[in-house]
Amino acid sequence: MKYFTYPCVVALSFLGTAAIADPCVSATFDRPLEGATDVVSYVSDVPSAYFPAFWQEGNFDGFKYKMFATAEATVRPMNPNQYWAIALTCDTSEQACASVNTGLPPADAIAVAQDIGQCLLGIENETVAPTLPVPPQQDLANANETAETQALVIQDDITCGSAALNEATDVATMQRLLVMAGQDPGPVDGFLGPRTFLAMETFVTGANWGTSIPKVIALLDARLCEGAT
Repeated sequence: MKYFTYPCVVALSFLGTAAIADPCVSATFDRPLEGATDVVSYVSDVPSAYFPAFWQEGNFDGFKYKMFATAEATVRPMNPNQYWAIALTCDTSEQACASVNTGLPPADAIAVAQDIGQCLLGIENETVAPTLPVPPQQDLANANETAETQALVIQDDITCGSAALNEATDVATMQRLLVMAGQDPGPVDGFLGPRTFLAMETFVTGANWGTSIPKVIALLDARLCEGAT
């Protein structure tokens, strides 16, 4: 595993007509996301169908982000006592992104997800970026409202936890939930390994091959869905 760190503070600048190209962080994810700090780019020595060759993480506008060469990303709070997350999946062929919100992300976090979605799609400016409505913290009646989108489509969904996912196996579901909870289980590939066990330790003691995966999923659901109903 190789990694590179960047002490990067760059102001965002979007000019001209949006163009479709490589991600704004380059095809190898070794260029820091504009405006991000504490950026670390990773390169997998042995990439596979389940493990992206390149990914990047850092801090952006007061939130933690991770973005992967699979056109996926997560945004989560810096404060470990806040339980919300945004999982973003983009389709470069359709030039659209879909997001799954767990809990109640603040407006600024949704804006960060928009910026990261544009980056993954290779959109070089925000002249056609949509403005998404954000449900008030105390008013869940408006939580399912969405804005009309143009080049970038982000679909809000307040269904939380495992109910919002469509992974092939329980292990993959648990890994995805661990990512949304701010842990690092490694690739979401449906296979247990040392990194997944280490991430599970936050919720169960002595995580191993005999640990009940449904039990961990239930614990993660309880954590991620707190305050979302």
